[in-house]
Amino acid sequence: MLLKSSIFKNNFYAIVFLILIKFTFSYLNVELGWWLRYYQPNIKRFNPLHLPQGMQEYIEYLLIPLMLIHILFNLKRLGVLSVSFLLTFILYGLNLATYFYNDVPFLDSFSYSLKLCSPVYFFLVLIIQYRRNELNIKFVSKIFVWYLLFLAFVALMLFDPSYNRDKYRWPVFFAGLHTHSYVLASVFMAIALFLRKRYWYLYAFMFASLVFLIIGWNVRTAIVMYFIFIAVMLYQSNTFFKEMYAKILVVTPFLVLFIAYIITVVDIDKFSSGRLTMYDDKIELLQEYSTTDFLLGRGIGSDLITTNEWWWEEKGSHNDFLTYIVENGIPFVVLFIVLIFSLLLMSRKVSVFNLWMLVGYLITSMLSNGLATRPLAADIFFIVFVLAYVTRLKDEDEKKLLNA
Repeated sequence: MLLKSSIFKNNFYAIVFLILIKFTFSYLNVELGWWLRYYQPNIKRFNPLHLPQGMQEYIEYLLIPLMLIHILFNLKRLGVLSVSFLLTFILYGLNLATYFYNDVPFLDSFSYSLKLCSPVYFFLVLIIQYRRNELNIKFVSKIFVWYLLFLAFVALMLFDPSYNRDKYRWPVFFAGLHTHSYVLASVFMAIALFLRKRYWYLYAFMFASLVFLIIGWNVRTAIVMYFIFIAVMLYQSNTFFKEMYAKILVVTPFLVLFIAYIITVVDIDKFSSGRLTMYDDKIELLQEYSTTDFLLGRGIGSDLITTNEWWWEEKGSHNDFLTYIVENGIPFVVLFIVLIFSLLLMSRKVSVFNLWMLVGYLITSMLSNGLATRPLAADIFFIVFVLAYVTRLKDEDEKKLLNA
């Protein structure tokens, strides 16, 4: 029994170590666009070991088997969460059907599912370790928080600037501008959870970190995700904010009218970086789909097109839901949503906080290429997700002791 426990502990440590290695070398994946073409890419400038740019993917191929072994040998500890594990294989089955239907490259057909499912497997591993009483999630979270902040600081000190929305932005470390912003937003969520009982420190930190994200990189999807977290954190932290939310509900109709007015005077397509044009073109494409196309999609790469706004190269939908429909079919999208919400089965009582975290996760996919397609960012997100779950349980236990 002790030997078995030791094996699972070591396997868990190996998984955590590989994920940290993934973060460590993610800077090699940072690509330079047109506005940064005069800079030398990180893979040439900071690569003394001559590592390949696909280092993250190679590590992922090591990670997934380790996590699958860990889950399969501890399946009973997942309980109802086994449903989530099963859903991932149904997604693979749909990918296989799409592969046969469209005759596209075999491994590429599974790319979206693997990106989506790898962080989900990590989440399941964390839950297993917690239920084995072999996980100090606060300790693990602090390791990641401090290490990722250190790497982000290294980028600020050494790396060249990034570029977003017609402006040069601060340097990035984690694979690219958007992934970097998602990672930092999740790190800030973890810090906010650590400060949850020190209200004024919490409010000051959340405000400062939100401004930091806006000034530094201004990635709107990451900001929206973090803003949702802040809103729920404020609501749960103090009765004052609960009353304020009631007042907001009263003025909501006026806000809707104001937004409607703004829409009529602002070029929304330009504001959305050409997304509306892309959506129009994708709707035209979907009108050509047969019933089988809607069920299985047209395979990897079929989402890539040029538009009037994005004329210089083929681009995807910048909306994971739309990409999944085009390439993998409607059933894949439905299963994707069910899979994400099935993670709430970790608790008999659904946590409103965890629910809204998942809403934030899905909104990133609705507005852009979100966490579902960025396993690096999703890994730290799910660490924070489990931290929020365990934190709630501990807070409830403390309340019971005080009331006893």
